[in-house]
Amino acid sequence: MMRVELSRSTDRTAASSATGSSRNDGRAVIASAFELLDHVGALEPVRLLDLANASGIPRETVRRLLQQLIVVGAVSRDGTRYRLGASLLGLGARVSPERRLRVAARRPLAELAAATGAAVQLSATIGGEAVFLDVVDARIPLEFTAVPGAQVPPGTATARAYRELARPAPIVDAGEVLADLSCVAVAIPLGNDVTAAVSALVAERRPPLGLLAATRATGARITNLIRSAETPVGPQKLTQ
Repeated sequence: MMRVELSRSTDRTAASSATGSSRNDGRAVIASAFELLDHVGALEPVRLLDLANASGIPRETVRRLLQQLIVVGAVSRDGTRYRLGASLLGLGARVSPERRLRVAARRPLAELAAATGAAVQLSATIGGEAVFLDVVDARIPLEFTAVPGAQVPPGTATARAYRELARPAPIVDAGEVLADLSCVAVAIPLGNDVTAAVSALVAERRPPLGLLAATRATGARITNLIRSAETPVGPQKLTQ
């Protein structure tokens, strides 16, 4: 009896190994589909190109997944824009402005951190308080680490960015709060009393000029991504 059970167990293991690759592929497709739905819900109505940029998924893969999601009613298409389908409208209704901001900013933040080695933070005003929404760690760990959900410390460049919205240049903290750390912050006014900020922190007494330019460009990029997702497309633009 023991030999029979061992044989059956071995057969099951072999079958599992043979199908393991296809199962992993299936999980990857499902994960990509759910990630895509997250982006559609946060940025709708959104173009295919913007979905590919926000998710990092190749454009042709995005196109194929959208076609499959349309078939099952999870996504609907209007011209070149995509929305959550009827079966997921409840999910779309629960998307907050903060979630929309985080989705739009995810890739620009990661690329700013990768290009500069800095710790990069995204914050926004919630209930009248500036709090961190997302954080990308520095290439080399720093003394200060922001935590999503925590209030932005007063006196920092990030906190000052919210008070000095009319100032076009980045706000700089050159070792004023922590002696061996410097910070660059750029405010992002989003309208409807919502303001966000991108900040970059490095272990230097003064931030490099390149960090100022890169942080400012990242703020502008996030603003453009959000605005492009919200701007209606006229008949003359209904092309891909």
